[in-house]
Amino acid sequence: MRIASALVIAVILGLYAVDACEAAADLSRDMERLERLREAVDVQADRIDYAAGDRRIVASGAVRIALGTRTLFADEVSVDLADQIVAATGQVVLVEGTDVLEGDRIEYNYRTNTGVITNGRGTIGSGVSFSGTEIRREGERQYAVKEGRFTACRVCQPEPTRPWWEFRASQATIYQDEWIASRDTSFWIKGVPALYSPVFALPIGPRRTGFLIPRFAYGNSDGFAIKQPFFWAISRSQDATLTTIYRTKRGFEFDGQYRYILGERSQGDLRGRYLHDWESGQESPDRGEAHWLHDQILSPTWSFKADANYQSDIAVVRDFVDKSVAERTQPALQSNVFLAQTTPQYMFQALVAVTEGLTAVGEQWFSRLPELQLQWLPTPVFGLPLVAEGNTTTAYFLRSGFEDAGRFDLYPVLRLPVPVFPWLTSTTSLGFRETAYTAAARPGGDRNRFLVDLGQRFGSTFLRRFEAPGFGFTRLTHVVDAAVQYQYVPWVDQQSLLQFDSVDFVSPQNRVTFQLTNRLMGRSQAADGAVRTYEVASLTVAQSVNLQPTTREFSDVYLEALTPERVDQAVKDLRPLPNGFTRATERRVSNLVFQAALRPLPAVALYGTVALNVEQIDVEGINSGVEGRLWEDLTLTLGQSYLRDRQVDGIVATMAWKATKNIALDLLTRYDVHSGTFLENTVNARVGTCCWDVGLRFTRRTRGAGQSDENSVQVTFDLKASASVSAR
Repeated sequence: MRIASALVIAVILGLYAVDACEAAADLSRDMERLERLREAVDVQADRIDYAAGDRRIVASGAVRIALGTRTLFADEVSVDLADQIVAATGQVVLVEGTDVLEGDRIEYNYRTNTGVITNGRGTIGSGVSFSGTEIRREGERQYAVKEGRFTACRVCQPEPTRPWWEFRASQATIYQDEWIASRDTSFWIKGVPALYSPVFALPIGPRRTGFLIPRFAYGNSDGFAIKQPFFWAISRSQDATLTTIYRTKRGFEFDGQYRYILGERSQGDLRGRYLHDWESGQESPDRGEAHWLHDQILSPTWSFKADANYQSDIAVVRDFVDKSVAERTQPALQSNVFLAQTTPQYMFQALVAVTEGLTAVGEQWFSRLPELQLQWLPTPVFGLPLVAEGNTTTAYFLRSGFEDAGRFDLYPVLRLPVPVFPWLTSTTSLGFRETAYTAAARPGGDRNRFLVDLGQRFGSTFLRRFEAPGFGFTRLTHVVDAAVQYQYVPWVDQQSLLQFDSVDFVSPQNRVTFQLTNRLMGRSQAADGAVRTYEVASLTVAQSVNLQPTTREFSDVYLEALTPERVDQAVKDLRPLPNGFTRATERRVSNLVFQAALRPLPAVALYGTVALNVEQIDVEGINSGVEGRLWEDLTLTLGQSYLRDRQVDGIVATMAWKATKNIALDLLTRYDVHSGTFLENTVNARVGTCCWDVGLRFTRRTRGAGQSDENSVQVTFDLKASASVSAR
C-alpha cells in the first residue's frame, strides 16, 4: 500500500507530542520545518519511517517525492530535517521540466536547490546529454562535472550505443541553455579521438555567441574556398552573423548579417559583403553589395517598409555560384522605401525608389525621389448610383543620361453600374487624365497631356451546384463569367513627353474586348471533419478587336511591357525611331489568349497560358507549369516559357525528395531550348541524423560566350548540439 505525505506528517507530529517534554526546543523548530516541508513536498512510498534520534525521515520502496516543479524517484530516500538535505540511492532519477538527472546516489538540498550526483548522467532541454563521475548542481542553471562526456546523439542513439560524436573533458561547467566550458577536451567520432583542445566552449543554447562550423567548397573559378562564420548574440532582440571567406583564386571576402526586432510590430535585416577580387576582370577589384529589409507598423493605418539594395557592379552577384538562382538571374536591382496609410476611404503612399539595370553594358539607373500617390477607393456620389474613384501621383524622376523632371498625374473615374436583368449588369465609365511635366523630351514640345477614357461593360455571372458528385467531393460549383467591354481613348501624340514608365504613354483605344471564364470550385471534407474548398479547374478565353487600326508611334517603354497574353493592344511591322519610339501598325485582332489551370488533387496543379496569333495562325507565347507534392516526400515543379518574337524558350525544373528519414535530395535544371544549352544543373544531397548533418552540393553552369563552364562543389558539416561552436 502506498503511503502519502499527509499521513506521514500526522504520524510524525504524534511522535513529537510524546517526546515533547524531552526536546521542546527541537520540536518547535522541527514542527516549523515539517509544516514548510508538508506545504512544499509530496512524498509517496511503500514504507516511511521516522528516526527521532537522528531527526530523519526515511522512505523506501518505489519512492516518489514531488518538490514543486521537481520530482525525485529512488529506491530509498532519507530526509534530514536539520540540514534540509535529501539523500537518495538506488535507481535515482531527478526530473525538472525537460531536464533529467540520473545516478547511483544524489544528495540534494531542497532549500538551496543544489546537490551532488555520483556516477551521474543527464539530459537538459537543449537536447544535450552528459555524464560524469561526479555532477554538482551549483545553482538553478549551472552544473560542475568531473570526467565528463557530452553529446546530442542520445536522442536517437540511447545507451549503451556508442554515439556518433561526443566531447570528453576532465572538468567542465554546464551553463544551461548557454554553453559548456571545459578543460582538457577531446572530440571523439564513433569512439575514435579526432581533435584536442586544452580549453573549449560548446554553446548549447538557441542563441549563443561563438564560431559556427566552417564550410568548404571548390570551384574551377573560385578555387578552394573556406567560410568561417561567427555568431554574435547581441541581445534578446538583436544578433549578427559575421563570415570570413577565403577563395584561393579570388582572395578574401567579408560577409555580415545583422537582424533586429525593435518591437512587437517592427523588425528588420541588414546584410552586406565586401571582397577584393583578384579575378574581377574589367570591374574594380573592390566589390561588394548591401541589402536592408525593414517592416514596421506605426499605427493601425500607418506602416513603413524598406527594401534597399546596392551592388558595386552588375556582375558582383552573377559571378558567384553560391548565390541563389533568383539573385543571379534578376534583370534589375530595385530599392523601395515607402510610408503608407490605408483607410476605408483612401490609400496614401510616399515612395522613394531606385532601379538599376543589371543586363546592359554601362550604367543604367532610374529613380523616383520621391513619389507621392493618393488613391481614393470606390465611393457612392451623394447617394446616387454613381461610384467615384481615382488616382493621383506626384513624382520627381532622375535617370542616367537624361535630364531630371517632375510629373503630376490626375486620373479620376466615374462609374455607373446598372442591373439590366438579374443575370446582366451594365457598367458605364468616364475617366479624365491630366498629366503635366516640368520638362519635355524635345525643345518646344508640349509638357501637358489630357486624355478622355470612355468605357462600357456588360457582364453576366451564372452558377450551378452539384451536391455529392463523387470523386471525393461533397459539392462542385460551376461558375461562368462572361463579359463584353468597349473602351475608347483618343489618339494623342505623346512623343514630346519624357518616357519613364507606363503612365507616360497611354495606348489609344477604340476596342471591343471579349472574355469568358469557366471555374469549377470543389468542396471536400477531411477525415477530421475539416472542410476544404479550392478551385479544381478554370479556363479563360479572351480576345479584342480594334475598330480603327492604323500605323502609330509607340513608346519603347510601352512595347517592352506588351507581352503576348495582353489583349489591350497588338502591333506588327515594328520600325525603330531614333527618339525612343517605334513606328508600328496596329493589328485589327489581338492574340487569342487561353489561360487554364487544373488541380485534380489538392497537392497537384497544372497551369498554362497560350497566346495565338489568329491573323498569321502562329503561336506567339506559351507559359506553362506543373507543381506536384507526392507521398509527402517528393515535390516536383516544371515551368516553361516561350516568346516567339524575343527568342525566349526556356525550361526550369526542380525536385525536392526526402528519400529516407536521413537522406534528402534537391535538383535544379535550367535549360535554354532556343540554343540547346543547359544553363545550370545543381544537385544538392543532404544526409542528417538527430545530431549531425552533412551536405554536398554540385553546380555546373554556363557562363557565356568565350568562357568555360563553371563547376562548383560545396561541402557542409553541422553538429546539432547548438547554434554555434567556439574554441577559446
